[in-house]
Amino acid sequence: MNVLKTIAIGGPVGLAHAVREAWVARRIRRIAIYMDRERALHREHMAQLRAELDALRAQQISSTARATSFWKGLS
Repeated sequence: MNVLKTIAIGGPVGLAHAVREAWVARRIRRIAIYMDRERALHREHMAQLRAELDALRAQQISSTARATSFWKGLS
């Protein structure tokens, strides 16, 4: 009934406009979903990178501590 009402009120141009508006609304919804997925993937990737960075920092601190104790032992 909605299609018939659209044709009766706006004619074929009104129908074409309604179809285009529905298509645009669908694209907007799909893009929003894709953006949410990308955002979640980005957060997951950043968490992995932060974990790697923390591990490297811990390794650097450990290495520095060993080097410091080595040089203190020599003096």
